[in-house]
Amino acid sequence: MSSGDTQTRSIVGSPMSSIFEELKRRRVYRVALVYGIFASAMIQVGGTILPIFQARQWIQQVFIVLIAAGFPLSLILGWIYDITAEGIRRTPNAKGLRVYSSRQLWLVGVAGTSVAALALTGYWFWHPWRNATEETSNLSSNDIPAKSIAVLPFQNLSPDNAGTFFADGVQDQVLTNLSKVSDLKVISHTSVQQYRNEVGRNVREIGRQLGVAYVLEGTVQRAPNRVRVNAKLIDARTDSQIWAESYEGDVADLFVLQSNLAQAIVNQLQAKLSTQQKAEIEETPTRDLEAFDLYQQAKEIVDTYLEAPDTEVSLRKAVRLLDEATGRDPKFVMAYCYAARAHDLLYFLDLDPTLERNLLAEAAIATALQLRPNSAEAHLAQADHLFRCHRDYEHAQEELAIARSGLPNSVSFFNLSGYINRRQGHWTEAERDFATAVRLDPRNPNAVNLLVDTFVLERRFPEAKLAYDRAIAAGMREPIALIRRAALDFGETGDPATLRAALAAAPDIDVGGGETSWRILLASIDHKYDEARRILAASPRDNFQDVDFSFYFPRAWYEGLIARAEGNKPKTIAAFTVARTVLESRLKNKPDDPRTLAVLAQVDANLGNKELALHEAQKAVALMPVSKDAYDGPLILQGLAQVYTWTGDHDRALDTLRTLLAMPGYISYGYLKTDPAWHPLRAHPRFQQLLASMASKK
Repeated sequence: MSSGDTQTRSIVGSPMSSIFEELKRRRVYRVALVYGIFASAMIQVGGTILPIFQARQWIQQVFIVLIAAGFPLSLILGWIYDITAEGIRRTPNAKGLRVYSSRQLWLVGVAGTSVAALALTGYWFWHPWRNATEETSNLSSNDIPAKSIAVLPFQNLSPDNAGTFFADGVQDQVLTNLSKVSDLKVISHTSVQQYRNEVGRNVREIGRQLGVAYVLEGTVQRAPNRVRVNAKLIDARTDSQIWAESYEGDVADLFVLQSNLAQAIVNQLQAKLSTQQKAEIEETPTRDLEAFDLYQQAKEIVDTYLEAPDTEVSLRKAVRLLDEATGRDPKFVMAYCYAARAHDLLYFLDLDPTLERNLLAEAAIATALQLRPNSAEAHLAQADHLFRCHRDYEHAQEELAIARSGLPNSVSFFNLSGYINRRQGHWTEAERDFATAVRLDPRNPNAVNLLVDTFVLERRFPEAKLAYDRAIAAGMREPIALIRRAALDFGETGDPATLRAALAAAPDIDVGGGETSWRILLASIDHKYDEARRILAASPRDNFQDVDFSFYFPRAWYEGLIARAEGNKPKTIAAFTVARTVLESRLKNKPDDPRTLAVLAQVDANLGNKELALHEAQKAVALMPVSKDAYDGPLILQGLAQVYTWTGDHDRALDTLRTLLAMPGYISYGYLKTDPAWHPLRAHPRFQQLLASMASKK
């Protein structure tokens, strides 16, 4: 049959050598390779983009099935057609090969594609991935505790918008009262608030996402001096209402009403209520409702400080609100506790690391303990202060031991306990604490991130990704969560594809400046230095939280890193000179702060001050050895490794990196492989061996 025949060739009956030669001639191998690359990219991008639009999991699965089913179809098209200078043309037949008609070959192709699609669909249906949502939720339906509840946001029936805030306050206080009962599992505020505007709530789905057996819903209606609350308790496992009640009274008796409602729920769930817990539920936080409103506003700010566009502005506002609240009611213990936490955060985050700020926190705690010596919240505030402002982990643990029995469902308690255990090198205990916090607040990005961060520090990336997948399955689909999930792929492998796609899908997200840091890093990896500068210039921030360092870096630090990666020495010197001035001003308030010293050492290394840089880096390590702080210690030691790298002492840099890899820390394969900061080491044989060793353990 001639090569000009209009029929399409078949390989049936041809010798194997002829088959492979014909596949090569028709460039089918190339089609298979290109489609494989295309499919891999589409799956990675789809896995990032589809969750951002809250696509259901079956849609994501069908997306992958369709891509897989397209593979045999692409091979058929590759066999029949070729791209030439004249356009797409049929590939001419070769001599000596039997042929089928185009119709017959298309039927074979369609049948093959259909079989592949059916096989993949069947695999997805029968494979355990079919229950991926159930697998990645925190608890299976059989494991959900019988005495567990989520108090959803109450609906405002008042005619004015101010009633919405009032209804939120009623719901939050009922939740707070229930959380004091140790025999109950009570989902925390952050996770339930996300159902506020959900129309047609699916109670069964909510129960599954949050891992609870019961859901409490309610409405609040406020008149000038009266308030009416309607509540109903629903069994989330059956979507059946098991109890409902209305409460009405004077606004002045609001706290009594909320206490009665909480105790009614405790009775319905047949939970044990100790005498102490009953007294705490019946205790009135304040007699001044305006003071309570001010407290509620400040509490929301402090609890969500990580999500604030400007953390310092937000925390200072919270302090003002709390000062007003305690001015109206000088006996308002909880307001003093939250004021202390706001002061501590301003100090700890280096937003106002002054002695005056430290003393303001101490004064607030002292007042709270004087008013109520046995207050669990006051002892928690004391533990937080000792941790953040004094690094006194032993005494902080003692305060937590006092507070523990009074805060059985407190996410803040378990997060703080995890923080302290982690810094003391108690990694198993830290993981337990953070896992408990996630169980109580499964849609809280901060709680989830702390658990994930602990896995990352231990370089347990599969478990870190599973923890985020569980949170996403529970409904935590905010862009920041998807960005951080994608960052895990980058940290583990050094492949920036999913992280780049996630950042592109959420261009306005920049929590604490962390996303700007990632964008600058990715642009620098791609040698797009003008783009890196554009990203930095577009941010209004003066300080940015680095991607792998618990520290806020000044803008000039990133200008210097970009210039260094570009090889522009004059710009490097100019930028790091400005950065040095900023860091020196910080040291006036904290002259021996090891984190600041470690960064200053890296600045001096770039300014050519080798001896000074080594002195500062080694002093920082001496001030904060790993034995003293298992979290900050490795970060400080990492700074020394960076100074060795930038001052040309590569063998010492590699020795330090090996030491770091033997302990939990943020040094990972992905960053060592790609971060321009480690570029001076890349050609060193020992560095290559180090990377190869890490790759083999992934």
